Amino acid sequence: MNSSRVNRFLVRFNRYIAYVLIAVVMAILVAGFRMTGNFIFIPRGLADLLHRIYLNVAFLFLFLTHTLLSLRIVFKRRGIAGKKIDIPLILIGVGLFAYFSYLSLKLILPL
Repeated sequence: MNSSRVNRFLVRFNRYIAYVLIAVVMAILVAGFRMTGNFIFIPRGLADLLHRIYLNVAFLFLFLTHTLLSLRIVFKRRGIAGKKIDIPLILIGVGLFAYFSYLSLKLILPL
C-alpha cells in the first residue's frame, strides 16, 4: 500500500471518527441530563455508569484519535511527515489515553 492511499484512508477514517464522536457526545449529554433527573427513559444508575465510565472512555479514545490524526494531516501538508512525527503522536496519544482513563476509572473503582 503506497503512502497516498494510506493518507486518503486516514483522512476518510478521521471523518468517520468525527461522526461517531458527535454521537458519543450526544449520548454523554443525554446520560448527564438523566443523572440530574430530567430524562426518565433510562435508569439513573445506568446513566451514571454510562456517563462516568463507558462513554467517557469512548469519548476520550475518539477525541484523541480524531485530534492526533488531524494534527498528522496538518503536519503532512506542511511537509513534516514520516516516522519523525508519527511516533511522537502515537506516544502522546497512548500516554494521554492511559492517564485520563486512569483518572476516569478512579472515580468509580477504588484504585
